[in-house]
Amino acid sequence: MTEATVAPPARPDRATEQRASTEGAASTFAKALSYWPAVRGRFMAGLVCVIPSTAVDLGVLLIVREVVNGVFGEDLTGGDMAFTTVAWWAAAVMGLAIVKAFSKYAMRLWVTGASRRFEQFYRQDLFEHLMTLSPQDIAHVRTGDIMARSVSDIEAVRMLLGPAVMYNAQSVLVLPAALTMMAIVDTSLMLAMLVPYFGLALVIKFAAKPTQRWTQLSQERLADLSVVAQENISGIRVVKAFATEAFSESVFKRMGRAFLEANVHVAVIRGTTGAVITIIRDVGVLLIVMIGGWHIIEGRITVGDFMFFLMAMAWSLWPLIAVGWALGMYHRAAAGARRLNEVFAIRPSIADAPEAVSLSGLRGELELRDLSWAWNGAATLTDINIKVPAGTTLGITGRTGSGKSTLVQLLSRQIEPPTGTVFLDGIDITRISLSALRKSMGVVPQDSFLFSETIRSNIAFASDDIGLETVQDMARAAHVHEDIEAFPHGYDEMLGERGVTLSGGQRQRATIARALAADPPILILDDCLSAVDSVTEQAILRGLQDTLKGRTAVIVSHRVSALALAGHIVVLDEGRVVEQGTHGTLTASGGLYAKLRERQELEAEIEEL
Repeated sequence: MTEATVAPPARPDRATEQRASTEGAASTFAKALSYWPAVRGRFMAGLVCVIPSTAVDLGVLLIVREVVNGVFGEDLTGGDMAFTTVAWWAAAVMGLAIVKAFSKYAMRLWVTGASRRFEQFYRQDLFEHLMTLSPQDIAHVRTGDIMARSVSDIEAVRMLLGPAVMYNAQSVLVLPAALTMMAIVDTSLMLAMLVPYFGLALVIKFAAKPTQRWTQLSQERLADLSVVAQENISGIRVVKAFATEAFSESVFKRMGRAFLEANVHVAVIRGTTGAVITIIRDVGVLLIVMIGGWHIIEGRITVGDFMFFLMAMAWSLWPLIAVGWALGMYHRAAAGARRLNEVFAIRPSIADAPEAVSLSGLRGELELRDLSWAWNGAATLTDINIKVPAGTTLGITGRTGSGKSTLVQLLSRQIEPPTGTVFLDGIDITRISLSALRKSMGVVPQDSFLFSETIRSNIAFASDDIGLETVQDMARAAHVHEDIEAFPHGYDEMLGERGVTLSGGQRQRATIARALAADPPILILDDCLSAVDSVTEQAILRGLQDTLKGRTAVIVSHRVSALALAGHIVVLDEGRVVEQGTHGTLTASGGLYAKLRERQELEAEIEEL
């Protein structure tokens, strides 16, 4: 006997979160940086454009210094620069402004474009990774939380690796150039200018931790808000059925208030930081006015030099302010990257084996050998041995909680079965590639899910090659064609979220039609007729008779009447096979199957009264 015990995935504990919070930037952004080769060309081209932009700014400063000195003279007695010369310098400034405009346009176009491409790759990889996970793998991650991570967190990382890098690249060039030119003009005044620079650095340092803390909390509150909105909108029928609109509104209001408070804290920190930076900048201006004015009176610098210092300080302080903004963006991006890494760190519990095989010439024989399964330590299935010859129909029934759906999930490998327990055409299904296995099986689950598309698109979901005629034939087989035709737009009727436009029975029949349209050699119906009445059920079963010919079928139902097509029936109870045989032999045996049949017939008679 082979037995597997599976525990549901757990959320990262506090120790794990603390380790994640202390990991280095390289590991935090490792996933994001993996897209660097794809955007390197555009990104580097944009950064190269920083050079002419910086050179132009420096050139304008030097021109202003030259013109002011030429007009006022070095001793304020008047210069000898002619008006035409001033006009030529003005034209030069205009020309440099045009060069700067083009270089800035190209810089933003290429760097921002590269960051947008990076965002596309990142989000696409996240989606593809989520598609590799089974429902059990991400059961602990809420849908709204995933949506928040895939939107706001990826956007935060993009902002850091795009605009933030661009502005910091400007700082790398501007600061050395400005300080060097200041030192050439007046070393003592340049040293005085270091005071606001150091002050700005201290502000950035002290604002870093609270910014990081409240930014991360803001992102978590956004995820909570998204979860509440998503759950209440998806479950709007339940909310209205229990008249809990007021409660839902209060929960959303509380989450919104928490999100607001976190963002207000972030805004206060950023506003305070901005105000302090403004004060520091004004202190720099004051130092220039005081010391620079004294140096003018002493004759150590000219008016042009004085103007140069004022403009150079404004030119060089802005990149430092951008560094502070980028540092705040870094903390937000780091929090987002860690949250994304948590999702990427979830490994799929079901994956292709190293030497997975594809299927060819499929016969459709299914077999279970000594299959036992436990969920979180509780036995669900024990010693299951069943063989379904190719082209035959197996019926499975039993009381609620007897393990029917678990058995179906193991057969279709929605849950990974133990090695050597489930076979398809004599091949262990854990050795069959997932794509080949899933294409060979059409599974109609209990939960009838339909997409927010047209009815035709939902039924033809398996392939773009499925035509309208096939869609209609399968809808007839599932006894839903007349219902669809009754809609104003027929098969082109758009469905609401999760197919809410249709009734429960219509959704179940539409999902049966979808599975039939895929034309799989193996069809598994997992109690998918529970939402229809017994008359409709029998009509659907009659419609399936021709469709099931030549296919291997497994029909799971708590209703024994739904197993009329089955040549062999298995009865489960408490995870064990307690009976098996044909409908006639099981009815005559007087066992659990017969009792279920008698009780259901009695219930049907009572309903008719």
